Amino acid sequence: MSLHSNSQPTHDIDHTSPSEMKKMNETPQIIDQQPPLRTIIKWLTGITRPVHAPLLVSAMFRIVTLTLDIALFAVAGGGLVAIIHNDARVWPVFVSLAVIAVVKAGAAYFEQFSGHYVAFKALELLRTHIFSHLWPKAPAVMQHSKSGDILASITRDVDRIEVFYAHTFAPIVGAFIVPLVVVPAAASLAGWDMLWMVALCVALSLLVVPALGSRMAFKATRQTLAIRRELTHHVTDSVSGVNEVVGYGLENQRITELDAIETRLRASAVKPRAAMGARRALNIVLMLVSTASVMALGIWYHYDPVSIAAIATGTLRLFEGPRGVEDAVGYLDHSFASARRLWEICHSREAVIDGPEDYAPTSAPTVTWDNVSYDYLKADGSIAGFGVKNVSITVPARSHTVIVGVSGSGKSTIVQLLMRYDNPSSGIITLDGVPVQRYQLDSLRRKMVLVSQKSQLLHTDIRTNVTLGRPDATDQQVWHVLKMAGIESEIQRMPDELHTQVGEQGQHLSGGQIQRLALARALLMEPAVLVLDEFTAHLHTQLEDKIRDNLAAHYSDMTIIEITHRLEAVKTADQVVLMDEGHVVKTTVPSSQTTPPS
Repeated sequence: MSLHSNSQPTHDIDHTSPSEMKKMNETPQIIDQQPPLRTIIKWLTGITRPVHAPLLVSAMFRIVTLTLDIALFAVAGGGLVAIIHNDARVWPVFVSLAVIAVVKAGAAYFEQFSGHYVAFKALELLRTHIFSHLWPKAPAVMQHSKSGDILASITRDVDRIEVFYAHTFAPIVGAFIVPLVVVPAAASLAGWDMLWMVALCVALSLLVVPALGSRMAFKATRQTLAIRRELTHHVTDSVSGVNEVVGYGLENQRITELDAIETRLRASAVKPRAAMGARRALNIVLMLVSTASVMALGIWYHYDPVSIAAIATGTLRLFEGPRGVEDAVGYLDHSFASARRLWEICHSREAVIDGPEDYAPTSAPTVTWDNVSYDYLKADGSIAGFGVKNVSITVPARSHTVIVGVSGSGKSTIVQLLMRYDNPSSGIITLDGVPVQRYQLDSLRRKMVLVSQKSQLLHTDIRTNVTLGRPDATDQQVWHVLKMAGIESEIQRMPDELHTQVGEQGQHLSGGQIQRLALARALLMEPAVLVLDEFTAHLHTQLEDKIRDNLAAHYSDMTIIEITHRLEAVKTADQVVLMDEGHVVKTTVPSSQTTPPS
């Protein structure tokens, strides 16, 4: 074996100044500044503009429903007193009640129908918007987020915002408009002597009560949602790492930690609930005061009993609107807190920016890492630790380079930087001397394909999974790459062959079969650079050797970079790079294809 120096390789980097490279390597962080509520609302209403018209229709039917609800009680109360006191006929009262009830039921139906249309359409608009902003940030956004954060945001947070459209807007509009119409209308018929206290109580219920404890509730809700996310992380980590938790006897510790989080969650969640309970009690008191004042003032000013009964019973339902505001305030704190998190996700800058040029190589390139370093960052942008430091590696075109090292040595980090999952903190990565930042991400990843240790399969058949990157491939091409990946005969023995369902996350296949399908998927794309990250972790030695022989015989025109900790992989390598603790220890070219490095 001949040992090569680890000095920096020399190559020409076209049209790229040091200042440009520094700008290319900058990794933007999530925006920390909290936007004002007005900004959040403007952004949210901009996304959901198509549902505004049906939302107004829903609010209109809500107004009709509330008005008829008051009329129904007023006619019932006044009609009953008229029948008893004035010996009035029964059937006109019953007919009036029946007509009002039928119209009210129709208005309630259309309110619900339009409201649910708005809800489902808002879900579609919001989730589409969130996904459209997440795709350009992937996969870096997953590396900079805690487990479950993104999933929680695009599911529960969006659901909470949908509640605002389905159960908040229309009730609030109806709660303010109906009293402004009904109370003056009743006063024009019966006079303000009996209704001034009702007007005062409704004003207090609409303008004062909703504000009581609202600021505290908003703050407590944001804290509650943050603790719930922490709880989600803890449960997710415990479930996904159940083997380690049980293996190391940490069950009691994890349960104790979970109890502590739940205690904090309970203490935080009780504050807005207490505020909601206080607001509800005040509204009930105001309703009772209003009803009692109508009866007392009506008797004091000698109003006829029918008017007193009609207005008193109608007043009981007048506060149905303010009660909707009370419920809406309880929804608003959750909705706005969720909207704020989604705003932050959507407005965080992309960690990796598209380059201006299309990557369309005519042959396999030389890949170079030139003095590359990468620091792991915390959410606030501070450095948590380094991944690799001053790494310099040159992989010649059409060669097979194996990068070996123990777990945590930085092997996977450098290939993720090559794939542009993130930008290096310093240094440069080039393809034939051109920085990878100059290329469009889609074109780059079509010609540079990664097969990772934990490959993902869709819940569909084998053929669809293999042709993900090349859906127009023929069956002949699919069978060829399956043969190269050493899985052809196994699939042929399956009852449905290429149409065999793999199950959710490939549960119907073994780990080795999943890895080989991922390799076949990569080979089908005919990349210029094939990156293999522990792709034989679940394979036995004979099968591993067979696959390597197939790669050497049929794909010699590719630049192959293999990441592994198994020394058996270096037997057929053109170059071996040994890494440890984020550094390149040595680079060797085997003098014999059968002798692994010591």
